[in-house]
Amino acid sequence: MINYYEILGLNSTAGILEIKASFRQLAKIYHPDKNPEGIEHFTKILKAYETLSDPALKATYDYKLNYFKSQNQYQTKNTTSVNTKTWKFDERELKRRQYYNDHIKKYAKQTSEYMAEAETKKNYNEFKYILFATPLAVILFLLIMNLATRDRREILNSDVPITSGTDTEETISKNNSTFKTGDEPYTNLLGKAKYDSTHNETLKIKNLSHKDAIFFLFSKKELARCFFVLENDSFEIKRLPLKIKDIYYMSGLDFDTSFQFKEAFIKGGFSKDQEFYKSTQAIPFNSFNELTLLPGITKGFKKTDEKDFFKRIIK
Repeated sequence: MINYYEILGLNSTAGILEIKASFRQLAKIYHPDKNPEGIEHFTKILKAYETLSDPALKATYDYKLNYFKSQNQYQTKNTTSVNTKTWKFDERELKRRQYYNDHIKKYAKQTSEYMAEAETKKNYNEFKYILFATPLAVILFLLIMNLATRDRREILNSDVPITSGTDTEETISKNNSTFKTGDEPYTNLLGKAKYDSTHNETLKIKNLSHKDAIFFLFSKKELARCFFVLENDSFEIKRLPLKIKDIYYMSGLDFDTSFQFKEAFIKGGFSKDQEFYKSTQAIPFNSFNELTLLPGITKGFKKTDEKDFFKRIIK
């Protein structure tokens, strides 16, 4: 019978710490990565370590090894007629086996079952927490986003009248050049925005033109809404009149409140790359009532000049 203790260079009374230490030391010498010729011996070392490091396997192996040794001693006694008291070893081994079955084996089995049950409960609890925490996290995120955007939506969609200025010269309603998507420039010039709570039409505009843009929406002959949309941003307009007939917009970069148009007595315009566009007869909405503004001339629009543009805006 192969003696795993001898392979690891240990006595049969060696404990688990000695077994692990001896295995690590021998593995450094005979591991195939360091000693290709020692692969056969390393296999024996690994087998010995796997057996002796497992309490259940070690107990079984110790019993077999001791039985093998006792048989050898018995045969040696009969062959050489040496007067040895093998009955003492047999009695001690019987007591050891009885103690192992009554205490160690039973305890090892109970420990193994407890660990398996604990691991099962742990996995179940982790899955349960993930199952309940995920929808709660999503709901909390949506609630935070809704609270963050609610005030802005209420302001943009409110029916509060837009006050007119008292300056003699037509100017925009803000005295700075920083506009955000949804802001309504030229309020002093254009007056109140038109809201229709009965039909509650909605239009979403996506500005992908690489420029900022100011939109003018007309219902029949009246201007329904005017608003600012930053480049690479989108804005949803609510409570529009039932029928939007025309859409005019100007685009450009670096909005300047002191900019003076040549064809209109209006202050405030783009100081760079300013262009003017108006819709053709077919308003370019898609099936979702969306309008996507692209670089250059978007389908459904044509380029116009400053004079023609403000002729429609100011009447």
